Amino acid sequence: MKTLTLAEHKTTAYRIVCAISPDPAVENAAAELAAYFTKITGAPIETVMDDSPVTEKELVVGICTARNADTVTYDISALGEDGFVIRAVGETLYLLGASGRGTLYAVYDFLEKFAGCRFYASYFEKIPQLDTFAVPADINVREVPVFDVRNTFWYDYTCHDEFCAKRKANGRKFRPIEEKWGGSANWAGGACHTLYALAEMEKSGASHINTEPCLCDETVYETVLKNVRASLHAHPGARFISVSQNDSGAEGVGCQCEKCTALLEKTGSYAGSYILFVNRIADAIREEFPDVMIHTFAYRFTRKAPLGVKPRPNVTVEMCTIEGCFRHPLDECDAIDDPYMKSDSFPVLIRKWSALSETLSIWDYTTDFAHYSLTFPNFEVMRKNVRLFAENHAKYIFEQGAYTSRNCEFCELRGYLFSKLLWDPYMTKETYAALANEFIDDYYGSGADDIRAYLAAAMEETRDHHMTVYDAPHTLYPPKKIQHHADSDAPALTAADIRAMTKKELTPYLTWYSSLTMNPVLAAGQKYFAHAAEAERDPVLSEHIETSALQITYLASYYHRAVLDLEKENLTQVLNTVEGLSDAERSRITSVMFAEKEEDYRNFNNAMIDAMIAHNAPDIREGLCLTRFPREKLHLENNPLGWV
Repeated sequence: MKTLTLAEHKTTAYRIVCAISPDPAVENAAAELAAYFTKITGAPIETVMDDSPVTEKELVVGICTARNADTVTYDISALGEDGFVIRAVGETLYLLGASGRGTLYAVYDFLEKFAGCRFYASYFEKIPQLDTFAVPADINVREVPVFDVRNTFWYDYTCHDEFCAKRKANGRKFRPIEEKWGGSANWAGGACHTLYALAEMEKSGASHINTEPCLCDETVYETVLKNVRASLHAHPGARFISVSQNDSGAEGVGCQCEKCTALLEKTGSYAGSYILFVNRIADAIREEFPDVMIHTFAYRFTRKAPLGVKPRPNVTVEMCTIEGCFRHPLDECDAIDDPYMKSDSFPVLIRKWSALSETLSIWDYTTDFAHYSLTFPNFEVMRKNVRLFAENHAKYIFEQGAYTSRNCEFCELRGYLFSKLLWDPYMTKETYAALANEFIDDYYGSGADDIRAYLAAAMEETRDHHMTVYDAPHTLYPPKKIQHHADSDAPALTAADIRAMTKKELTPYLTWYSSLTMNPVLAAGQKYFAHAAEAERDPVLSEHIETSALQITYLASYYHRAVLDLEKENLTQVLNTVEGLSDAERSRITSVMFAEKEEDYRNFNNAMIDAMIAHNAPDIREGLCLTRFPREKLHLENNPLGWV
């Protein structure tokens, strides 16, 4: 196979040519290519602009008109905002997109595909060292993403613009990506649950949860429209503005006035009144803001598709998967946590909403929001779910994970895989598995096989479980209770016996009636992570193992608390069968027996908190960051759910 030798023995005959463009991402793309080229080869490389004389050996970045780069793409407009071309013509290599972001993506894709670079996390990359950097002479890559907006909403992607560019993640709801890193599909104001503010509901003292404005009230419409226009003027260039229902529990409903109830009966869904309302806003702002999309939800009580109501072309409905089972693919499992609405299953709903909407959005949930550090074994369903979104013509995808800090689970792996899936939702099972295995090998080093073995154990243990995004540890990974004696088998003890017993002699009675054995996943985790830690000596990779091992510590905290509570229950039952003991004696004996155990448990939790903070993973659940609380204020005698 004929190749182009770009560098050899730390020298290069090539130079980088940068397009003369007002887009800062184009210039940055050339700078990034130069920096990584030197890291990979050890060869310094010159960068010149498009107005320099043409030479034979060039790496052309962006649309360089003096070098006919626009003809390389055949149809530049078909690339859209994010598509790109990597193509060799003679000894010249072109890396370009129709936009600065597309050009930046071309550079990073080239580094991945042809240099072997891997951008796994904002703080961890794999950069090969090549004595000879050669690429096929017939390179001809042309890629255009299926999804227009790709938001991997895990911590690394919420605050690191450069990493978003490397992972081709262009959609960040709550903070724009800097233009030099390609920019993003920006929002005016909040990106969800905005009606509380837009309708100025705080003036009435209403709650922002489980309370909705009356969308048939003309005053509400005028107020919302006024605030939508004000927000769009305050955020020039915004692509989206959200006019969406307030947050609610599963029991939430829309306005119950006579007019709203009539619309509910007519359209068969609370979504009917919301779509009609949002359509009015969309019509009113279209002429002044022709490029803006109005965003709204199909969420909780609005998840059902309405009859006889169709979103305007400049309205995008964001379907939320929150009621779904997250252990099985959405189109293979109809177990939904929807006791109030009894609506269609998700695959039926997505087809209905897809038929109604010109531009469909998806808000998908990808972690346990009540327990960030609990193993959430959804890796087998991620690929199938993203493909389902693509097959139903969704264009804007939001994969929500642990977004406020690094977590102790597999956030880096999951974010990496989602970013790959959002670029290529039709990848094969084999490609997906290869990506996961390569990440695990590079990220965990010699501990990789143990990590894979643990993940396999977690997925096997939960295979028949319908997993929600709020599962508790004892729900997902329950310990097994073993019964030893019935109430009728009470030990023959007298008050004198009890008073004479030492702690050691009383200890067997802590498990007289029943005991717990740890869940197989906890047992497997302790085994595999310990072995992984022993196997890997590189300090960087060891830190990755230590951080991920904290999910086992987190699960162990729940197990230890459950064991202590059951032992107390056993001892209480035993003491209650002994005549002649006062309540004060029973309380004193219990206190003595468990004083050291309780102190050990508090120390265990303290050590876990120290480790979480040391590994930059202080958030144990959505909205609860450990560093915001004085340690002495935490109730460490409880399991983590009860610390605050």
